[in-house]
Amino acid sequence: MSSNLKDAIIHLTANYLSPRLAKHFEWSLSDDLQVISTLLCWIVGGLVWAKMGPPKARVIRGWRRWAKFVVFGSMSYRFTTVLFPSLAPFEVKHDLFDYTVTGLKWCYDVLQTYSDLHLPTNLSRALSVCFRDMVGLAIIRMLVTYLQSIRRTSIKEIKADTISSIFSFSKNFSIVQKELQKEEDKMEESLTEELKDANRKRTLALPKKGRTSKGLLTELKKRGAKENKKWEEGLVSGAVYCGEEEHTELLNAAYAAFSLANPLHPDIWPSVNQFEAEIISMTASLMNGKLHGLKDIVDSVVGCISSGGTESIILAAKAHREYYCKAKGIKYPEIISCVTAHAAIDKACEILGCRNVKVGYDPETFKIDVAAMEAAITSDTILLYSSAPTFPQGVIDPISTLSDIAIKYDIGLHVDGCLGGFVLPFAKKLGYEIPEFDFTLAGVTSMSCDTHKYGYASKGTSVVLYRNKDLRRAQYFCYPEWTGGLYVTPTIAGSRPGALSAACWASMMAMGEDGFSTRVETIMEATQEIAEAVQGMEGLYLLGTPKSMIVCFDSKAFNIYRVGDKMTKLGWSLNSLQRPACIHLCVTLRTVEHKEKFIDDLQQCVDEVIEEGNDGPLTGNAAIYGMSGSMPPGPINELLCCYTDVILKP
Repeated sequence: MSSNLKDAIIHLTANYLSPRLAKHFEWSLSDDLQVISTLLCWIVGGLVWAKMGPPKARVIRGWRRWAKFVVFGSMSYRFTTVLFPSLAPFEVKHDLFDYTVTGLKWCYDVLQTYSDLHLPTNLSRALSVCFRDMVGLAIIRMLVTYLQSIRRTSIKEIKADTISSIFSFSKNFSIVQKELQKEEDKMEESLTEELKDANRKRTLALPKKGRTSKGLLTELKKRGAKENKKWEEGLVSGAVYCGEEEHTELLNAAYAAFSLANPLHPDIWPSVNQFEAEIISMTASLMNGKLHGLKDIVDSVVGCISSGGTESIILAAKAHREYYCKAKGIKYPEIISCVTAHAAIDKACEILGCRNVKVGYDPETFKIDVAAMEAAITSDTILLYSSAPTFPQGVIDPISTLSDIAIKYDIGLHVDGCLGGFVLPFAKKLGYEIPEFDFTLAGVTSMSCDTHKYGYASKGTSVVLYRNKDLRRAQYFCYPEWTGGLYVTPTIAGSRPGALSAACWASMMAMGEDGFSTRVETIMEATQEIAEAVQGMEGLYLLGTPKSMIVCFDSKAFNIYRVGDKMTKLGWSLNSLQRPACIHLCVTLRTVEHKEKFIDDLQQCVDEVIEEGNDGPLTGNAAIYGMSGSMPPGPINELLCCYTDVILKP
């Protein structure tokens, strides 16, 4: 910028606006090279981002991301040149803060000069005061928001986000893309060989002519008979929880009776609506929803039917977000959960825009670290998340203590009873040492209980319960302005299969308290027997104390995944877990009939691993989990996405 142009600007400013502005303007332009270089840094940074960034950044709609990367690019350049002056082509005298303050002063002087010339003195002073107050409030709000964002972000999250961002950015380079594509193709080919039958029949488009019902049923029965063998022989952890022939026939018949029903139309299928209401009531009663002096369960604990445990947890998180954000004016809701909590709560937080604050567990008991959870509570906390029991180790969190904390801070407490909802109440009545976990605790505001697990219903039903109607209403989706009419749904789905609700109702009615109690007793006895056998095996030890249906074990002498891979070769389908590395068996009615086989096979595999030692290449889950433990989140996500792509491939 030439000195003549600068002098002209200062002259005009001094004569027509304010003499004070000339001083500010002269200060801000005192180093022409500084101003020009800063602008060039911003422009170059913006061009680089527009070229290297995603397509959205190359259009006007991406101006926010463009501006962000320009600013951060400029800041990075300034930081580097200050840290290493020898690399700087020129001296950096002023920073963005200086220019911002000068700009605010300039705006203030413009307003002051205009007010002095055109407005009465008192009004001019009032506007001046308002301007100062508005700027002050804006700065305070900006600082508070910034400090809150820092508080909401942990070092671990920053590290994970940084690594993921670097990995994502590197994929923009063609060389990196080619190498990643090669590795992904290899991985996809390997997974396809492992997961897909090479001789399978594939239908990629509608057949030109429809097939006969008889032919289709013959094929379906043939496929089903082949694939059902594994769980029928009790070789599967969880997955199929009953499998009794008579009960399965009942579920199939109930489904057939209402195969076309849709709960979205209660005027057409009122029975389905009644089924669901009764399922909710029976489940609420099981969770002690009739307590606290309330005579009618309809006026106390309420709930909804969902498609499974994950949806129940998402709905509970949504209800608490809507309820507590509105009641407390929270803009950045937080949910606190343990690292052992089911991944469904992470999915819920991602979908709902909540922050999931993770806390650790007691290394001996694997229960939530209560002190850490209480310490993590802030003014933005809406919900504490607990499990009864946890999926990995099968322990029951100290829900009674968490209930007191929830009441103390006036926040919600969800109990994930997806596994234990239809086991723990009966186990407690049978005399097993089960701590309080349900609505007998005043701080519990919601629960999730899967009817399609130990409720022995067909897959696709779960119950989410709430302390009161206000919380349940916060779960609903209401849209009165749709041109298609007034619209409301209680859950995420619109249309739902009424046949599943009919089958669920039939299952609960057929079992009754006596049926559930008898089956729970056999499961608890088998679990304790298996746990004692595992505890007595050389090299193995239990993680947590089995209180329900989970037996989780690890080894300090060898890689536990080697044992899991050997069990897989013997036909077993167990759950491999991580952090810490371990394996668990979820005991079902089918497992009970084959518990001796499990114990014998496990002993055989342990003996083989001890004899072989830890030498040799890792294969199967041992290789997969060993690799994932040393990789950052970005590549692991690519691996998981590749796996899912293969699963969805015909």
